[in-house]
Amino acid sequence: MCEARPLRLMRAVGLACLAVLCMGPLSARAQVSEARACANQSEDLVTERIAACARLLESGRLKGEPLGVAYGLRGLAFLDRGDIAHAIADLNRAVELAPNFAPAYQNRGNAWYARGNYGQAIADYDATIRIDPNSASPYVNRAAVRRDLGYVDGALEDYQKAISLGANRATPYSGRGQIYLRQRDYNRAIADFDRAVRLDPGAGNYMLRAQAHEGAGELDRAVDDYQQAARLDDKNVAALTAQAGIWRKKGDLNKAIAIYDRAVMADQNMPSTYKLRAEALAAKGERKRAMTDISRALKFSWTADLLKVRGTLRLDDGDLDGVVHDADAMLKIDPDSASAMALRGAAYARKKDYSSALADLEKAIKADGNDALAYGERGQIYLAKKDSDRALADFNRAIELGTISPAPFRARAAIYKDKGDAAKAANDIAEAIKRDPRAAETYFMRAGLRKAKGDTNLALADLNEGLAREPNNVAGRLARAQIKQAKGDVAGSIADYDIVLANEPKNASAYYQRAMGREKLAQRDGALADYKLALANDQNMTDARKAVARMTAEDLKHKPRVAEREKKAEPAATVESAKSTLAPKDDVKSTATADNPKTAVPLPPLRNEKNISVAVTPEVKPPHETKSIQKSKDVGKISRKEPDRKSAERSDKKREAEHRGKQHEKEARSHKEREKTAHVEQKRRKVVQEDKPRVVRAGSDESRRYERRRSDTRFTEIWTERR
Repeated sequence: MCEARPLRLMRAVGLACLAVLCMGPLSARAQVSEARACANQSEDLVTERIAACARLLESGRLKGEPLGVAYGLRGLAFLDRGDIAHAIADLNRAVELAPNFAPAYQNRGNAWYARGNYGQAIADYDATIRIDPNSASPYVNRAAVRRDLGYVDGALEDYQKAISLGANRATPYSGRGQIYLRQRDYNRAIADFDRAVRLDPGAGNYMLRAQAHEGAGELDRAVDDYQQAARLDDKNVAALTAQAGIWRKKGDLNKAIAIYDRAVMADQNMPSTYKLRAEALAAKGERKRAMTDISRALKFSWTADLLKVRGTLRLDDGDLDGVVHDADAMLKIDPDSASAMALRGAAYARKKDYSSALADLEKAIKADGNDALAYGERGQIYLAKKDSDRALADFNRAIELGTISPAPFRARAAIYKDKGDAAKAANDIAEAIKRDPRAAETYFMRAGLRKAKGDTNLALADLNEGLAREPNNVAGRLARAQIKQAKGDVAGSIADYDIVLANEPKNASAYYQRAMGREKLAQRDGALADYKLALANDQNMTDARKAVARMTAEDLKHKPRVAEREKKAEPAATVESAKSTLAPKDDVKSTATADNPKTAVPLPPLRNEKNISVAVTPEVKPPHETKSIQKSKDVGKISRKEPDRKSAERSDKKREAEHRGKQHEKEARSHKEREKTAHVEQKRRKVVQEDKPRVVRAGSDESRRYERRRSDTRFTEIWTERR
């Protein structure tokens, strides 16, 4: 707000110098040096300026207007140091001694503006313009006050007047650009800021143009200008936090947090930076770090705004007592705090005290229509009351206001899902997971959407994430088991059904599904038991009843066939065993063996089944021969055991055992092959005997036997009979 210093003060210094020159040549040079130091406009030398002006004033050599100028110069130095009270005192004295000294009025107007006395500031600017109407700076200063007071038209007139006076400075353009920025006339604002940047490429003008670009939605250009402002001033925390805010809008939370880190390093005592980083961390789901940042910010500044952020984080963490504590602390700072009532209302809502919650939330929204928390929590109450339309309107407003809580996104996703808008529901669930990846419910919800869409792989991935956070969630287990079963992972699905039934032992559906899985794995007994348990827990489960009936009928149909096969197999096994153990090995008339199949002699043709049984019955030896055979076997066994025992003592027991094992295996294999060959040969002979025609020649003994038996048989020379 200090526009007209150089020219007017140089004139003032000239007046002071002329006054001093009249006093004598020796003292004049010293006084001129003091006057130049007093009139120096460098803010870095403010202490030296005040001291020089004080020596001039104490010299007693200045009178009238030069004395007033000296007071004006010292008043300006006090103003630059921020000592408003001493500045106004000196400037008052300057106006009294030099009523036509315009800079004194203008600088006093700046002091009044700094103190917040806008009326006195405008009065002094008016006086400045009356004294020097062709100077641009008082118009610029008055325009700034009018702009802040909301007198936009008057401010625009003053800025235009300053520009028309040929002031080739950035201030009128940047000032007018700020008015356009407030009016959201971004194109005009950007045009004025472009001119201001060309005239004064300082960090402030880059910041203003970045804000205009951001408002116009030109986020990339906004980032460029914020970066340039930060390059010009590496300690410019505002430029860094604004740049990080753009990255948050673009959804790149990692970049935003990285830039907030730089801002914290630039000034580690600024609580607002910790607050902004906490909000970004919360949006990313790093709730613990967010809580650490907001707690640190509260150590620097115990404000309701910071308490609100911490209360919101505690609300999402389920720390309702902490929420109430923060709300009470906010109400102590400001008894009418809308944010405090919103937090308290939210705590009531989570406790399902909806009447108390609505009362507080309505007050909060009435007091502050931009409280995202209040809208989000009221929406939850409407949703609980099945008023989805009003709930959706509140969730939309909460999200529009930039809520950091994932709850409105989750709730709105549920509404969209019920309305059949799966795409919007999926987008909201993704945002909810981004803000808080800890909640299992969100993953289960998205798994349902993906499964309905046919993306079973992605649905399975979400179910895995949800069950990792909440292992005993029955609905999640059932859903995953069904997907696994459909994909062929029957064992995996059964494992999930086991956990479901451990938590809900009367879940008929789980028993039925597990039974289906066991039946696929051929675990018939377990499957039938599960079907019966499903039916026992739900008598109306028709599918289970049908499954029990089907499996029972299959078992009844299957058991007689098995018994019949076993009954037929017993005599055949007996006959084969008898043949293999009692038939003499040197019998030439026996069936062919695997060792010498060509020595087999065909058995005589058999007439009936009785002959077959006689043919295969082993020859019964006399008792004394049987005893001798048994004795020889026993002797053989003893004779084999004795050498084995002696050999085991002389050689390695392990090698002998392996040798005996191989011999035994070889004998068993040879015996099995002989049995198999004999069985096959007997079946072949039986087929031949049954199917081959029997031919008997007339006149033979056999024919006469047939004649006696078949007196009515008609034949002449040859007859043929088939059994």
